Amino acid sequence: MGRVTNSILSGTSGRTGRIIIANVHGVEISRIRPLKRNTITEPQIAHRDLFRFAVAFLGLYKSFARLFFGKRKGLVTPYNQAQANVMESIRLGSGDVVINYNKVLISKGTLLDMIPGSISAGAAQAITVTWTNNAPPASTNESDLCTVFVYVPSRRDGQLFSGVAARLAGTATVNLLPLYAGEEVHVWATFTDEGATEACNSKYMGSVTLT
Repeated sequence: MGRVTNSILSGTSGRTGRIIIANVHGVEISRIRPLKRNTITEPQIAHRDLFRFAVAFLGLYKSFARLFFGKRKGLVTPYNQAQANVMESIRLGSGDVVINYNKVLISKGTLLDMIPGSISAGAAQAITVTWTNNAPPASTNESDLCTVFVYVPSRRDGQLFSGVAARLAGTATVNLLPLYAGEEVHVWATFTDEGATEACNSKYMGSVTLT
């Protein structure tokens, strides 16, 4: 892929032969249209399966990642960065997708870090997460809001709970749908500022079985 500058093709879009001109976020780029192949190799199939999984997994917190997964870097959006993170955290094993949960992030940023504590399951599919309040006294960080993401691997489903408690509280409880009773789930937590402009790097809290 190349960037088009001062070219006779500048200001155009579409395809000329195998050269494709496109406008991406105000930047004109060119790339070569790949040749069609009649066969698909095993690595290509594996990559396609992983990519489909990554898109579906990220779809569970897509809107959140678009806002709170770093900053745009040229043509690379926060969503692109979040997708790359998921792709780097998964692999195929024994015919199924294996997730390295510790590598997955749901947010990325420079907000005051989260110091994770514990997670526990309670009645009515409740999950309680705790953390250490590391905000300086009377600082704006005390009002940072906790977001919790819960993933149910057996169903490839999950729930995102935004702004469930302030950093000052040190704890938050969320309730999942009754249909998840008895399921093992994986939990992440993060903070965003009160103005919803910045986040910290999320933390993987661990796994727990719902009651």
